[in-house]
Amino acid sequence: MEIKYFGYFCFRIKGKEIVLITDPISPSLGFKLPPIMADIVVVSGKGAQGDTSLITKAVSRENPFVIEAPGEYEIGGSFILGIQAGKNNHLFVITIDGLRLAFLGGLIESLSDKQLEEIDGVDILFLPVGLGKILPPKKAADLVGQIDPKMIIPMAYKIPGLNLDLAPLSDFLREMGIEQANPQEKLIISKDKLPLEKEVVVLNAKS
Repeated sequence: MEIKYFGYFCFRIKGKEIVLITDPISPSLGFKLPPIMADIVVVSGKGAQGDTSLITKAVSRENPFVIEAPGEYEIGGSFILGIQAGKNNHLFVITIDGLRLAFLGGLIESLSDKQLEEIDGVDILFLPVGLGKILPPKKAADLVGQIDPKMIIPMAYKIPGLNLDLAPLSDFLREMGIEQANPQEKLIISKDKLPLEKEVVVLNAKS
């Protein structure tokens, strides 16, 4: 599996047979998506990160399968569980190539015991870490402890050129006991390459 970051809540997740995009980013925020082929687009909520009018502009393959509601979905051998998490947000548990991913979207409240149970056992957690008072860095770090993933990929934090008032990534890293991160251009990962201990992976955003 290959994972690339495009800023805010937007990732491209490329499996052996499926390409999935999370929350296509609006060009008005300062980052423009390059042409991307995608089979699936997941939309976590309303607002700039989940503007469904952007979907056909963001992906170059016609008629990608768009998931913007809770439910269970099976597309091309991938399994996706959409879970309501707040009034205007969904989180997704995505299984591709044997890896379980949890994408929390714009989560602004604590997860219930039932939601934590549904996320239990995920390998990779896509976690918003720069939402300031809405989801403070300490609370984001606490979520890591509750969910207990193998890998954590931070998202929705301050990036040069992104026109949003977000907190810096360093605030979250400090809560995780990390002094400095070494950003990667992309993450290539498989089930047998997962770390034995929790690992935070920072990806450079592509504009």
